[in-house]
Amino acid sequence: MKSFDLLRYLKKWWFVIMLVTAVGCLGVYEFISSRQSYTATAVIQYAGPNASEGLNADGTRIDPSEITSASVINKTIQDLGLTASTESIRPRISVQEVIPEDEETKKETALSNGDEYEYYPTTYAVSFTVDSKDATDYARNVLDSVLTNYFQYYSETHVDADIFPNNASNVSVANYEYIDCVEILRNNANESAAFLRKKAEEKYGFYSVKSGYSFSDLVSEYEYLTQNALNDLYAYVINNKLVRDHTLLVNTKKNAILRYQLQIDSLNNNISEAKNIIDQFGDKTLDGAAVYSANRNADGGETQIITDVVRDYTTQPSGDVTTTYDKLIRHYADLHAERIDAAIAQGKAQEILDAYADVTRNTDPASAEAQWASDRIDELVQKFTSLYELSIETVEEFNQVNGADNIKMKNSIVVNAKLNLKLYAALSVILFLFLGCFCAIFLGRLGDFVDYYLYVDKKSGLPNRERCDAMVDRYSTVRLNGQFTVIHIQVDLSGMSRNDGDKALRALGDQLQYVFRTLGFVGYNGAGHFIVLLEDCSIDLARNCIDRLSNLLAKTELAVFGPCVFTGVSNSAKDDAYEIRALLRLAIRRCADAKARQEAENARKAAESSPLKSES
Repeated sequence: MKSFDLLRYLKKWWFVIMLVTAVGCLGVYEFISSRQSYTATAVIQYAGPNASEGLNADGTRIDPSEITSASVINKTIQDLGLTASTESIRPRISVQEVIPEDEETKKETALSNGDEYEYYPTTYAVSFTVDSKDATDYARNVLDSVLTNYFQYYSETHVDADIFPNNASNVSVANYEYIDCVEILRNNANESAAFLRKKAEEKYGFYSVKSGYSFSDLVSEYEYLTQNALNDLYAYVINNKLVRDHTLLVNTKKNAILRYQLQIDSLNNNISEAKNIIDQFGDKTLDGAAVYSANRNADGGETQIITDVVRDYTTQPSGDVTTTYDKLIRHYADLHAERIDAAIAQGKAQEILDAYADVTRNTDPASAEAQWASDRIDELVQKFTSLYELSIETVEEFNQVNGADNIKMKNSIVVNAKLNLKLYAALSVILFLFLGCFCAIFLGRLGDFVDYYLYVDKKSGLPNRERCDAMVDRYSTVRLNGQFTVIHIQVDLSGMSRNDGDKALRALGDQLQYVFRTLGFVGYNGAGHFIVLLEDCSIDLARNCIDRLSNLLAKTELAVFGPCVFTGVSNSAKDDAYEIRALLRLAIRRCADAKARQEAENARKAAESSPLKSES
C-alpha cells in the first residue's frame, strides 16, 4: 500500500477542500443572517430648567413614551415614504432610562440607611431594531426621523404650543363672494404675519436652512402681498361692484353689523364694570393690602368682586396688591382692544354695505371684470399657499431648534449588529478549511486502501491486472503521440520455489517502480508479466532505462537465478503504430522472442556441457 503522503492527498482532493469550505461558510452565513438583527441607538437628554425634577418646560411630567406616539410614528412613515404600519414600527422602538453610576450609589446608600430616595432620570437611550433583511441604513434613517419628529412634537407640545394659522387654499369665487375672498385672504395674511412676527421676537436672527427664509423675511412677504396685491384687488372689486349674490351679500353684512353692535354693547358694559373696580381698588395703597386679603370679606364687598374679575386669569387674589392691580389694568386694556377690533370690523361691513347700496343685479361671471377678479383671486391663493408651505417648513425647523434647548441628542446614532458576522465568517473559514483538509486526507487515504485491496498486486506491490486493463482501455480510445513507448517484461519463475518466486516478483516490482516512477505507468499483468506505458518516451530513453533496470537487478536476489527477466519494447514512431493494443502486441512478441532466444541459448550451452556429447 502507498505510504501516507499529506501533500499528495491535499493536491489530489483540493476541490473537496474548496467545496467543503465554500458550502460550510455559506451555511454559516445563512444561519447567522437568519438570526441577525441591527439596532440603531441614540442617547437623548431632557435639558429644560425643571428636567431634574421630572418636568417639561410647560410644567407637565416628562413622558418618554411620547417618542412612540402615533403622531410621531405616522410622521416618520410619511417623511420616509414607508409602506410599514405604525404597529409594525412601534414595537421595535425601545426607550430605556440611563442612570449615572453616582446616582446608583446614592440610591443604594439611601436604601441601606432606610431613607427614601427619589430620582428623576433625564437621560434615555432610544433604540430601533430591524431584522437582517433590512439594511443598517434603514435602522439609522428610521431612528433619526423618529427623533427629529419627536423633537418637533416636544417643542410644539411642551415648549411652544402656538399653532400656525390654517391655509386659505379653499378660497375661490365658487365658494365665496368676491369681496369676501379678499377679506378672508387679508385676515389670514394678517394672522400669519402676526404669528411669524412673534416667532421672530422669540429667537432673533433665526434662519431656516430648509426654506431659506427667516421669520422677518416671511413677514415681509405677507405684508407685501397684503399692501399691494390684496389692496389693489379690494379696490378693483369695490370700484366695479362685483357680486355673485347681491341679496345674500347685503343680508350677510347687515347681520354682521348687528352682531358686532351687540358685541360692542357687551364690551362697553364689561369696560364700565372693570373701570368701577379699578376706581375702587386704585384708592387703596400697599399699606392697606390686608383689606383685600382673604380674611376681609365680611360684607361681601370688594374682595368678592375682585375675585370674580381675576378668576378668568386662573389666579386668585393674594397679598400682592400690586400684581392684582396690574392684572385689572391689563384686563381693562384688553376689553378696550376687543371693542376697537369689533368697531373696525363693523365699520368694514358698513363700508361694503354702502358700496353696494346702489347695486340692483348680480355680476355676470362671464364678464371681463369678473374673470379678471377671479383669476387674480386664484393667483393670490396660489401665492399665499406657497408662502404658507414655506412658513410651515420654517416653523417646523424652528420648533426643532427651539426644542433642542430643552431636549437634545448626546451622541450620533450608532448601529450595532447583534452578531459579529466578520468574526463568524473568519472562524467558519478556518474551521471548514481544516474540515476540508481532513476530508481530503480521509478520501486520499481511503483511496489508498481501496486501491491497495482492489487494484494492487500483493506480491509485486504494483497495480494488478484490473488496473492494467483499465489503463489499456483508457489509451485505446485515443490516437497515441509519436513517442509513446510500451515495455513488456516477463520474469521466468519456472526454476524457482514459491517463496523465491514471491521474492523475485517483489524485487522486480520495487526496481520497476524506482526506474519508471516518474516516466509513466507500471503494472503487473499476472503470471510473471509486467507492462510499462510511457506517454512521452523515446526508444533510446526506454532502452537506457532497461539497461539501468538490469544493473539494479544484478544486485538483487534475482542474480542467483541467472538471466530470468526478459523485455520487449515498442515505440509508436519507430514502429509506425499509434494504437495501444498494436504496440502492446509488438512488445509482447518481442519479449517472447527474447525469452525464446535465451532458452535456445541455454539449451545450446546445456548440450555442449552434456557428458554424452563429450564421450562421442
